[in-house]
Amino acid sequence: MRYLLGAALLLFLSEPNHEILADPIPTLPTPNIDIPFDDNTEATTQIMVAQEVLTFLLTAQSYWGHNQTALREAVTGELVRDDQGTLIYSHSLGDHAVLEGYEFRDGSLIRSQYLFIQRPINRFNEFIDYYSAVKQVLIESYGRPTQDQVLWENDLYQPLPDYWGVAVMIGYLRYVATWETSEGTITLSLTGDRHSKLTIDYCRRGFLEHEQTAAVAAPLIPMLESS
Repeated sequence: MRYLLGAALLLFLSEPNHEILADPIPTLPTPNIDIPFDDNTEATTQIMVAQEVLTFLLTAQSYWGHNQTALREAVTGELVRDDQGTLIYSHSLGDHAVLEGYEFRDGSLIRSQYLFIQRPINRFNEFIDYYSAVKQVLIESYGRPTQDQVLWENDLYQPLPDYWGVAVMIGYLRYVATWETSEGTITLSLTGDRHSKLTIDYCRRGFLEHEQTAAVAAPLIPMLESS
């Protein structure tokens, strides 16, 4: 008898129950998971940044002494400023904003500047890694820098390497390296003021001597400060 009841129950459970299956199983919402930034993507972006910086330096070096018309044909991106002494272009690389500036004197290119701005923040130390990647390719191209400094304005985060990118972003920490080439001076810096900013400044030889003032340190792209 027990066997018959068990068999009957098994048969009942195995038969399709249309009433029960009439309502489909609800689809669960996609979980909102903060996925870590992919290491392969990060490495690829570092290579892209380094390659773009080298292209920028090659463009500046190739067009020393040329006028603004020549540069307009050589540089891509959105032209956001064009006056008697300056060309500034805007574009993006990955998620971040890029500004390129070219300064002219007496119709000749004498200075160029590349700024890579951290927007959005994918990782705290993301731009420190970009600085290291660019610095390495500059060492491979131009040798060891004549100046190489890590400067702490406030050492609050110094014991916490995972948060050094925060220290950069708020102005507590900055990096700077300088190379002297036969054509001019290359300065690589990582600074912050609300956003981390990776800057490559390339001045034609003789530019610094001609300035004779501290004004040479002023940004070539002043609109960056309000962006």
